[in-house]
Amino acid sequence: MTSWVHYCKYIHQYYFRGAKGNMTLYKAWQRDVLLFKSVALSNLAYIYLKPYYDAYQTGTQQPDIDYISLIMIVVGYAISIMATQALGIDGTYFGIELGFVKANYNFVQVFPYNVIPHPMIMGQVFALLGVFKPAHVYTNWPWLIPVHVLLYFTHMTQEIYDFWKGEPWYKQKAN
Repeated sequence: MTSWVHYCKYIHQYYFRGAKGNMTLYKAWQRDVLLFKSVALSNLAYIYLKPYYDAYQTGTQQPDIDYISLIMIVVGYAISIMATQALGIDGTYFGIELGFVKANYNFVQVFPYNVIPHPMIMGQVFALLGVFKPAHVYTNWPWLIPVHVLLYFTHMTQEIYDFWKGEPWYKQKAN
């Protein structure tokens, strides 16, 4: 269950904006989502790597290495990291929406934002699909990655349509 806590915290913060204007709450929220995301990634790494480790420890034949899966993971997380660098850590974690980053919604015009729509989420999803590709993952954990992807797409939809309890940014500009 800890694999999905950070998504719930993203979706909740984006909708309610409870940390808006309060740097202490904002930094505590950032700490929490980074912690839970780290736990989720550790869980995924364990699930992905365990058969290789077990085979090594027992001296049995290792499963074949899925190089396409590894490339998907590296490329996906690399794109996500580049997106984080382009936005900055506060921009990544709703700094604009919560009033801590003074910029408009289209302030980033560099790679990967100038090539890939929603590159942070799309990079994460691509990497997650790479984790899901080996048979030992999708056979033993058939629901794990699809739920991750569903939650990412839920939040991405929330961002695209600026779905929160206040007025969407695109309506505010029209006024």
